[in-house]
Amino acid sequence: MSEFHWPQLKPGAQLDGSRIEAVSQMHALVYFGKGDYRVVPNRPIVCTAHDLIAKVLLVHRCGTDVKIFQSGRPDQAEESLLEELAALTGSTHTGDSKHFLRYVALLETGEFDAGFDDALYRDVAVAVEGIDSTRRSELKQKLSLYWGRIFGHETVVEIVRVGSRVRELSQGIGYMQDCELTPEYLNFQVGERCTLQSRIAHYQPPLGLEPEARGVQLLGGNITDLAMNQGGSFAQYVRIRPQIIQSGSVLRVPVGIDEVSAALVEPLACLLDCFQKSTHEIGQNDAGSILRKGVLPGGLTLIIGSGSMALMAGQLALMDDSRIETGGARQVVFVVRSQSKRDLVLKIMEHDPRVACIICESDERMPQAIKEQFVPTTPDPYRRAFQGFDDVILAAGNAGTVAGAHQMIAPTGARIMTFAGTRGTTNIESGVWHYANAAVVGTSGCNTKMMEIALDLLARRSVDLRSLSGKTYAFDDLKTNGTARFFEDQYLRPKLDPNSGVPAIAW
Repeated sequence: MSEFHWPQLKPGAQLDGSRIEAVSQMHALVYFGKGDYRVVPNRPIVCTAHDLIAKVLLVHRCGTDVKIFQSGRPDQAEESLLEELAALTGSTHTGDSKHFLRYVALLETGEFDAGFDDALYRDVAVAVEGIDSTRRSELKQKLSLYWGRIFGHETVVEIVRVGSRVRELSQGIGYMQDCELTPEYLNFQVGERCTLQSRIAHYQPPLGLEPEARGVQLLGGNITDLAMNQGGSFAQYVRIRPQIIQSGSVLRVPVGIDEVSAALVEPLACLLDCFQKSTHEIGQNDAGSILRKGVLPGGLTLIIGSGSMALMAGQLALMDDSRIETGGARQVVFVVRSQSKRDLVLKIMEHDPRVACIICESDERMPQAIKEQFVPTTPDPYRRAFQGFDDVILAAGNAGTVAGAHQMIAPTGARIMTFAGTRGTTNIESGVWHYANAAVVGTSGCNTKMMEIALDLLARRSVDLRSLSGKTYAFDDLKTNGTARFFEDQYLRPKLDPNSGVPAIAW
């Protein structure tokens, strides 16, 4: 297509300011807008002198992936895809990511929507004007190779290529800002298993409190994102670019951690981040309040949800780890939608006597269902009669669930951890916070330090994630049954084994 500027991906060419050293093709699951994922069997994968190439051993599909399938992601993925489309067409305009599917339709059909007035859209229309059916098919094939986004970030990978100049990437960014990366970190070896922190964010430096302290991740301050802006791991291989390396986001997986657990490090770290931000006052001393991270020791924890995140939260609430204080609940209660969900939770939690389930089909009935179905089985160490939960963790639900959680908390010092990715307005009685010394904490994603801590928890076997993974898919499944099934699967956390049943790629 002479109207488009396709990248020249061949050894010796320049890409992102670095020399290409190897080129191959792979199977990939590529996103072209809301509801539109396609299996591309010959997607190019390149390694420059400053890249790592890693084989994807497993990648889980998370709740964010489902929401992107259902609603798109105009604030990140579509925005960067329009920037790439502008570069492909030689346009100087940015486009309107809220209307992303209009651009896709124009590229595929050539039909111009005169009612949509946008400069990039008009430039794309010029590029596709007059293309006949044969050349349109060629254009569609080219776009499948050089456009679209590969998502997938909950992954474990194995390094297969190390660019010749990777060891020069010694200047830290993001999490490693102002740090010199060590030769030990940069000494990547073929065969090493790693997990990846996909969000490369700016960090607010610590104020000199501890020499080894890292900064605080700034939400909304992304440098880049592996899955949203670059190319994630719903593919046979992933290109690990300099920003990922320089930010300390390539984390080696210790020997002894299985692949399923390693691919769940990122969501475990997300939950751990939420627990770490929630504190309970457990006493007073001469310095003031004594605060403890996580759930109230000896308290009651309510978890709304029955998926993998909810079950991880249950493990963290009950956890007794020698280094990290987040657990210690005397009982954990799950709110589930059905008897089958109850049976699943109790099975995965190994019928722990400290675990109970409440069956409730709607958020509105949750307070009543608790009254009807729950009685604490162990005495309260604070000698309180049951009047509510000390911690409520939202691992499912919506904005209304946040409001409903306030009806189920204890009258003093309760905490609500909102992790379910809720959006929208909600009505809450503000006096609950003021007069009950209560608090709500939210979290979005995780920082790299939490991923390091999560790996340590797995290495010490303080948590066990092996049973939290759902069905394994291969590319043959997606070709035969369609890609939608992968995103609609509601049983725990489904995963893709992208190298199963397809030819190994040659470099």
